[in-house]
Amino acid sequence: MKKGFGCKKEIFIEITNFYDEITKNEYKSDYLKVLNEFESISEDKIRLILDKYYSNLRTKDQAWKTCKGALYEYSVFKFLTHIVNYAPLLKNKIEIITNIKSLDIYREQIVIKNWVDIFPDVDMLIVDKESNKVKAILSCKTSLRERLTETAFWKRELEKIKDKEAIKIFFITTDKDDELRIETNRYIILHVIDYTFITDPQKYYSLINLYKSKYGKRKDFYKLIEKVKPINYIEEVLINLFCS
Repeated sequence: MKKGFGCKKEIFIEITNFYDEITKNEYKSDYLKVLNEFESISEDKIRLILDKYYSNLRTKDQAWKTCKGALYEYSVFKFLTHIVNYAPLLKNKIEIITNIKSLDIYREQIVIKNWVDIFPDVDMLIVDKESNKVKAILSCKTSLRERLTETAFWKRELEKIKDKEAIKIFFITTDKDDELRIETNRYIILHVIDYTFITDPQKYYSLINLYKSKYGKRKDFYKLIEKVKPINYIEEVLINLFCS
């Protein structure tokens, strides 16, 4: 279970406030578009805020990695709560949970008990309002590195537990470094994780075209590729999974 962002509180507050201002004033509260353009917004505008907090370039760069990850989670959360609040089928059915104290309420539903309590990497939860049951775990990452493998591990472990095997795992990413092109990651998102959502539309279409050119003739390709979608399709997926 996550204990916090790792980004200094005062910096996190300032960068999220600035993000909200940009969303409202420059993007007219278009939460999808601002999420689609997260990389350019964060790197070209919001990153500059750290200049006044750090004089050492290396320290600032390291701090930005942590703060950018926290900001990405915030951006995804804002988008998801917006669509849930404005989709009639979803508004009364599910809730997006990200607050640390709120996450602790659901710890028993996602814990793996083995000598001590072990928790998957959780950025957000999707909870059924009526039953108060966790329906999905969301992991949000701009850069994958070993994190996608970690997410796949938790998916396999949860599948082994009788009362937790139905929990879905969603991976949400900008795929900024084209890491989903790596064969190991391609296997994970097509064969292990329930859904992967890419928030950068150009990255998504480039990746799908690559997959089609390499594997489009495989008989199960078009069934498997349905597990990889641009982020604007998440509303449809949520309705199909949790509102039918």
